[in-house]
Amino acid sequence: MFLFNGIKAIFVKDLVTELRAREVLPAMIVLGMLIVWVLRLVSEVGSMPAQVMGPAALWIAFLFAGLMAQERSFATEQHQDCIYGLLLAPIDPGVVYLAKFLVNISMLCIFEIILVPIVIFTFKLSVQAGLSRLIAILLLGNIAISSVGTLFSAIVHVSRIRGSILSILVLTILLPVMMPATFALLLCFGTLPEELIGTGALTMVGNFKTAIGYLAAFDAIFVTAAWLLFGFVVQE
Repeated sequence: MFLFNGIKAIFVKDLVTELRAREVLPAMIVLGMLIVWVLRLVSEVGSMPAQVMGPAALWIAFLFAGLMAQERSFATEQHQDCIYGLLLAPIDPGVVYLAKFLVNISMLCIFEIILVPIVIFTFKLSVQAGLSRLIAILLLGNIAISSVGTLFSAIVHVSRIRGSILSILVLTILLPVMMPATFALLLCFGTLPEELIGTGALTMVGNFKTAIGYLAAFDAIFVTAAWLLFGFVVQE
């Protein structure tokens, strides 16, 4: 109960602060729509079908919008070094990580609820595998992005490193996740060309269940490792 109350207090504080400030979510939506619009134009003038470009547009928008949200995870604690007051509170540092992690998941879920229908309409996609499978893929990808992004956001802010270091670290670590995630999303929309199945980077994925298994395994590893490492990295 003490653990739950600590997570709830930080989660509610951060989520309410972000929604009241209206700084991150509108910027995420504008960035996501810009990425979708640009890739839609590319699909019209290029050889890549719009139905294949649609899932790629989704993941690109989620990645960069997620980075934008996670970069702000510890921004409020930077004023007057409030992060150190939070770490000195009588709670485990892992509680701080889990609360911030859940806030980032919530922000990305709100973003996805808005952007996914736009992408489906823009690229004329149809969810052939069922809505439940689509939600599962997006949620697993959401967890992967948020777990890694939250940890490295803390490292960047506590160490006062600026620039593109957060994007470089997160995108590098998430590279193995994007292969099964993209494969699963293409299958979900029924837009994977037959000549690409089992070739190139998609050889290791196999089928839809295997891709979901990879995503679940990555999520379990990332969340557990980030939760265990959070206390060490912020104290260092």
